Amino acid sequence: MLNTLLQRFAARPDDTPETRLEKATIFVVAGSCSMAGIVWTLMYLAVFGPGVTALLPALFVFIVGGALWISHRRGDHLPAVYAQIVCIMYVTALLQWSIGDIGASGYVLAWAFCGPITALVFFPVRRALVWLGLYVVNIVVTVVFNDQLSAHGHAVSAAVRSMFYIMNLSVSSLVVFIFAAYFVEGRRLAEARVREKHAEVVASHQALVQREKLAALGQLVAGVAHELNTPLGAIGASVDNITTALDQTLVELPGTLASLSPDDLAGLTALLRECASTRPSLTSREERARRGVLQSALEAREIPDARSVARILVSMGVGDDLDAHVALLRSPRAEALLRATSDLVSLRRNSGTIRTAADRAAKIVFALKSYAHPGAAGSEPVEARLDENVETVLTLYQNLLKSGVDVVRRFEDPGLVRGRHEELNQVWTNLVHNALQAMSYKGVLELRVAREAGRVIVEVTDSGAGIPDAVRARIFEPFYTTKAQGEGSGLGLSICKEIVERHDGSLAVESRPGRTVFTVSLPSAAAS
Repeated sequence: MLNTLLQRFAARPDDTPETRLEKATIFVVAGSCSMAGIVWTLMYLAVFGPGVTALLPALFVFIVGGALWISHRRGDHLPAVYAQIVCIMYVTALLQWSIGDIGASGYVLAWAFCGPITALVFFPVRRALVWLGLYVVNIVVTVVFNDQLSAHGHAVSAAVRSMFYIMNLSVSSLVVFIFAAYFVEGRRLAEARVREKHAEVVASHQALVQREKLAALGQLVAGVAHELNTPLGAIGASVDNITTALDQTLVELPGTLASLSPDDLAGLTALLRECASTRPSLTSREERARRGVLQSALEAREIPDARSVARILVSMGVGDDLDAHVALLRSPRAEALLRATSDLVSLRRNSGTIRTAADRAAKIVFALKSYAHPGAAGSEPVEARLDENVETVLTLYQNLLKSGVDVVRRFEDPGLVRGRHEELNQVWTNLVHNALQAMSYKGVLELRVAREAGRVIVEVTDSGAGIPDAVRARIFEPFYTTKAQGEGSGLGLSICKEIVERHDGSLAVESRPGRTVFTVSLPSAAAS
């Protein structure tokens, strides 16, 4: 309560917490000494009567009180500081000399020690030593001239002398203790406020980093959504095809099989066995060429409806060797058998498509999970491979990479690093995204992971236009960006540099037209 009142009275709105503490402190010490000065004035009036001895503590109160008022009006505590130091040192010296020797005054000069203490609080140590030296000079002068002073001083009884000793030493020590205690407590509170502010700054910074990470992740959302929609669409179409094929097969196949001759059954088995083998996918041009070859071969063997049969055989993946299937193709049940075989092959092919699409979707989901939570859960440092983490980022950017970017992977080492990889993934994401933007999503993106002299090196190289020297000197500054408004906050590279340095690493850049290289160096966790 007292601390709050003093700081409000002494401080100005634009004062720092340290200045507020200093102002409140000088008001405490000067006020304490001034109240003691009033008591000493009354005491000396009672013992010595009106005169210089009683006037000096009253003069102290007047000067220090006036300085406090001036300091309050000006909002500057230095007048009160200087008045306190000068008066407490020299008014007490004059007071001692006016009473007489050291014994008669009850060592009133002890009050002067408040002067160097005040200077130590408000000035650098070197300046405070000057005031301490002046205090020592006062003591030396007083001791040297003690006999002369006693001859011209007041006659003081032993009881009064003892009272002076007790009051001067105990009260001056109490004032010094109050002074120190108030300042120390104020400093403790100030440090507590600093810690609170630091915690707020750290929290704000973490929120800023998280916001930047979410912004980077947001840039991936459209591409990831497209990448997921593609396999999901393939799965949906394949399921429709399977359903249609099953419907037809379940209705027609039993009757077809029941009416087959042994030769037809053997031919069907051979055809299914060949179609079951895995063959590479054909382009549209290759399919047309294959159909033409098969159609000519079928016509040469006088197979009815050669064009339609060739189309079905190509769709099932039948090769150029037709001799094993000629008997089946000439069978009266050939059309029904080919349709049933085609449906069965379609079931197998669509099942494979579903598996491939599901694997693709699972890979994307795994990449997202690895990006957000690499390694163990929580924020504790863990060991992880940077080549896998970089590959995860490439998976997330697959939709942008396939539009015209050639990716060159040079993973010479797994890049085992101990750290917070959810933070490091933000570095790889930002560097890859910047590289793609620099190339306008067309060019060569080269990624290298290697180990050199006990450190893991990650290089992200793009074939963009390069970074001008004037820009390159500032790219790691917070909020500096050359991107259009809304495309960047100017925090990405700044945060990347901070994350890397927090992992005892470094982030550097070299650039010329057609080649820009960002190099990250981190301590390796692998044995040398």
